[in-house]
Amino acid sequence: MLNRRGILAGFGAMLSGCAGGGGLHGSGDLPEWQDPAFRVESAPDAALDAVLPVRMGGDAYAPLGAALRGIQRGDREARALVMLMGDSHTAGPVMVEHLRYLMQSRFGAAGVGRLSPGRAQRYFNPTAVQITQTGEWTARNALRASSQGPFGLTGYRLSGAGPGDTITLRSNETDGFDRLQLSMMTGPEAGSFRLRVDDNWIGPATLRHARAEFRPLSLDVPRNSREIAIELTGDGQVELLGWGLERRSRGVLVEGFGINGATLASLEYRDPDILARELTGRPPALVILEFGTNEATDPDFDEAAYAAALTRQIERLRRILPRSGILLMGVPDAGRPVRVSTRPVRRGAPPRRPPTGCAAVTPLVALSRVRAAQRAVVQQTRVGYFDWSAEVTRNICRLPELASGDTPLMRADLVHFTPDGYRLTAERLYAHIMRGAGFGTRGQNEI
Repeated sequence: MLNRRGILAGFGAMLSGCAGGGGLHGSGDLPEWQDPAFRVESAPDAALDAVLPVRMGGDAYAPLGAALRGIQRGDREARALVMLMGDSHTAGPVMVEHLRYLMQSRFGAAGVGRLSPGRAQRYFNPTAVQITQTGEWTARNALRASSQGPFGLTGYRLSGAGPGDTITLRSNETDGFDRLQLSMMTGPEAGSFRLRVDDNWIGPATLRHARAEFRPLSLDVPRNSREIAIELTGDGQVELLGWGLERRSRGVLVEGFGINGATLASLEYRDPDILARELTGRPPALVILEFGTNEATDPDFDEAAYAAALTRQIERLRRILPRSGILLMGVPDAGRPVRVSTRPVRRGAPPRRPPTGCAAVTPLVALSRVRAAQRAVVQQTRVGYFDWSAEVTRNICRLPELASGDTPLMRADLVHFTPDGYRLTAERLYAHIMRGAGFGTRGQNEI
């Protein structure tokens, strides 16, 4: 039976700025919900922070290697976080989920980690969780500078105010979860919500505060919990920037934060203070940047400006996370299919045949310039580099072949991958990361 008053004490303590979050460890007289003028101090997650090297050095893979060796040694609750930020390749759940599966199968599973809130990310249907949403909610993302923020790590923001409006997150994992994460905003007009963990209701809790401020909340709950729900009371707007589920155990977390159509500029549209607070509060061993495909569609692409922007983002991440590694995924081969003319064939002329190979695809207009800029920045900044083209697509002329057959790896648009293609990418990426971190890998399937 869930100790409701104990969890209330832990949750109330977080809202009031107290350290901890051990929801089931309260004793004595338990406080009611605290004054809304709370302040939450964000200290680094000890389990994620303790396994990172004291100094980064020049090896992009060393922090992850140190974290994974800590897990293998059996260090108490040692955990490693791998984080991807990118475009639709990352936004789709298949590549991230398969990378998570590969890493957790070998080093232990600590849960799914943080996700975009509710159904803010349309068409997002991961297998590890079920997400439902009822009522009137407004979703925005950091795709453009004009988007109404603020935005944090996930790049999404979900707002609601209707009484009874609810979002639900259910774990499909056998072991469920025992810790939940909420990234929320306070403000003068903010409202209240109730939190349900399985069949137990907590709250209501108010987010009303004199100033608009970011609140990263963590709450420990009984092991093998299955579901959380956030229900609005209707006394003001509630804004959620992210939520997540995990387990307090040794293992790996792999989190993916992608936006369909995103470019590198989407990192600029995230609030810098919120982003820094989320990153330092839960320091990753490895940050993977996956951008470039949408830049490659721009006929006015400025190679020098892009290289400068990419360098700036890498330098910013290094200032925020001086003990974490950074890996850049090089843009994969992508193009537009060449269509066969539908005009009638002249009498006596040979029948038209569909083009094949290089004749069947037109490369994205700026693809080569994006790739050149990325490689130059990798050389300059000495971050890790995964050559997606060399590892998977190999050549722009192979795209039509990869999009055909009984088990195609590319979709017909010759830009996005099929689930099999994303799983293959995850396998190659995993092998690359493991080699860099000093771990052997099993054999790879050829394509």
